[in-house]
Amino acid sequence: MSSTTGRVPPPPDPTGPDPTGPDPTGPDPTGPALLRPLHVPKASDVLAEDLAARISRGELREGMALPPERALVVQTGLSRTSVREALRVLEVRGFVEIRAGRGGGAVVRRPTGHQLAASVRLVVRRSEVSLSALLQTRATIEPPCAGLAAVRRTEPALRELEASNRLMRETSDVSRFLRANVEWHMAVARASGNELLSGLMEALAELIYDSTGYVGTVDAQVRADTCRAHEAITAAVRRGDRQVARRRMERHVQAYVDGLGEEVGSVLDWTGAERG
Repeated sequence: MSSTTGRVPPPPDPTGPDPTGPDPTGPDPTGPALLRPLHVPKASDVLAEDLAARISRGELREGMALPPERALVVQTGLSRTSVREALRVLEVRGFVEIRAGRGGGAVVRRPTGHQLAASVRLVVRRSEVSLSALLQTRATIEPPCAGLAAVRRTEPALRELEASNRLMRETSDVSRFLRANVEWHMAVARASGNELLSGLMEALAELIYDSTGYVGTVDAQVRADTCRAHEAITAAVRRGDRQVARRRMERHVQAYVDGLGEEVGSVLDWTGAERG
């Protein structure tokens, strides 16, 4: 054989691209992405939501004892850890009361506005929601609360409003005045007869009270103006004048926002909408 014959080509590199496979620069052989990663809820959350829904619908009545933990494990097929966690979640949310000792266990409860308020406060504090956002929410829901209170007023609710008004008029202590102010606003929400609105307003009133803490700026004029506004709203509620009660509450909330200063007031109006 002649020495001029071409060289034998080297064997293919086993670590290199397969010449018979797909072109690495070509389209993805799996096709376009149609799905996203799935987030599967925890088993304990699924059980907690199911039981909460049954309680809300009245399928599980208040005062009824849930099956013992061991029975829930058998009935649901979940682990004991998941069942215990679900019951803890329901207890925190106010759907069950966990009783210790013989004959204890989980007993069904109906969540109240106070428990809703506690849950809202916890979420807001964990999320570090701004004072502006709290005020926007208040400006959105408190005027309708006053309107509903005028429609659904009861004599006990009116007495509660008037008692707060009297305390605000008579006290010379600013801290007591501010606490009575919060109580009056929560009383308006309770008078609306809507437990959800009442719970939200209770949470908002306490959060705003904690966030402002401006005892030193509440002078005699501010207190007098606040008392007049409260008494005017209470009078409209007592007359059953829904529109006037709502309108006066709108003005009262806006006056409060304006009193906090330009940093907050410049981005809010009484509708809760941002300006500019």
